[in-house]
Amino acid sequence: MSSMRLVIEEVPAVAGKVNVHVDRDRGKVRIEFGVVQEPRFFERFLKGRPAVQVPYVMSRICGVCSVVHLTCSIEAVEKALGLVPKPEIHMLRSIAKGLEIVQNNFIHVLMALPDFTGHGNVITFSKAYPGLFNRMMETNKMILEAYNRIGGRFVHTPSLGVAVHGKPVSRYELQTASRLLRQVARELEDLTLNLEDMWKPLAEGFTDPAPEYCCLNPVENWYPFFSEELRFSDGNVVKAENYGEVLNERNVSYSNSHYVLYRNSPFHVGSRARLQAYVNMLSQSVLELEKTLRLDFLNPFDNVKSQYIEVAYLADILSHSLDELAASIRGRIEPFYTERSFNNSGEGVALAAAPRGVLIHHYKITNGRLEYANIITPTVMNARHMEVAGEALVKWAYDNGIECDERVKHLVSALVRAYDPCLPCSVH
Repeated sequence: MSSMRLVIEEVPAVAGKVNVHVDRDRGKVRIEFGVVQEPRFFERFLKGRPAVQVPYVMSRICGVCSVVHLTCSIEAVEKALGLVPKPEIHMLRSIAKGLEIVQNNFIHVLMALPDFTGHGNVITFSKAYPGLFNRMMETNKMILEAYNRIGGRFVHTPSLGVAVHGKPVSRYELQTASRLLRQVARELEDLTLNLEDMWKPLAEGFTDPAPEYCCLNPVENWYPFFSEELRFSDGNVVKAENYGEVLNERNVSYSNSHYVLYRNSPFHVGSRARLQAYVNMLSQSVLELEKTLRLDFLNPFDNVKSQYIEVAYLADILSHSLDELAASIRGRIEPFYTERSFNNSGEGVALAAAPRGVLIHHYKITNGRLEYANIITPTVMNARHMEVAGEALVKWAYDNGIECDERVKHLVSALVRAYDPCLPCSVH
């Protein structure tokens, strides 16, 4: 095996800037996933600020992922201050969080799909399949309209806060959002028939060299948007406040981000992990989608298929949740502001399901002001896994006669896109 050095500068169709260095020498392959997005130091500059303001600033970590940073931050502040929102307020927050996964995953599928159809990018794909592309864009509009009915503005939602829901939500709006999501679920089932034949395997036979994964531990066999525990594929369940006992944060010289290991080993998070962990919750129609799209959990590229299937699953269960909430209220849910003590002290660790995987916000609050913050994002959890999977992919490519540098670069870039990394989140 000859020597080779490749640099992929700013992998296209991902959020933020990342360089990937591929170094192959005498049969050994090394890949460096180097985040070159500039650090923004949210954990530092918020120190000393009033804790109830923190979630609104934390949502600015990323516009794409603003809802999960906002809601996870809210959960952490509430735990630290000993605040418990009304059940219907927490339900609205969970539905808003779930809708973000639906919207984020769906758009990423659209961005990554050209890798699997051979069309290079979304613009070329849209010209080749204008009807399909327009249907997918209309589906996205329905998802955003459903969110608007619940939370209002999708990016940096102002109506969600610490023990607060500032937007009145009528029964009609809940029922309308439910109808929209049922329509989304039906549309996804129909779209599958179009995607079935065009969605070609990109590296058929390639398998994950480190299949360990992590997700949120569900309660009562229900898909969790928030949780008190982490669940790992080896069966280990870890309480939120004990995350530091099993997750090892590491700095690396070639990246402005760091990466996280599970007991010093790489692991992955995201839709592929969640569908594996929650397989017993899935409906028969969702299992049929898995079969139709020939989902392979052992292939990291199939995280994109997992995202598509997860969208269909969540659209269905969120529709039911909206119907149940609508049936439980009279008229509408009024804006709610709980009595809040701004001067309490405490510590809170919140776990949330981000579109790209597990998100952790950990705060210490003293006299109502933020003293300490630590945020661990899905991209930093996936970072080392992307490297080891990429190294295995390069070896697989050469074993299968793929020696063209441009083709190898395309495969590695497509692998990075399959993880859907969010680089602004990783340099928070």
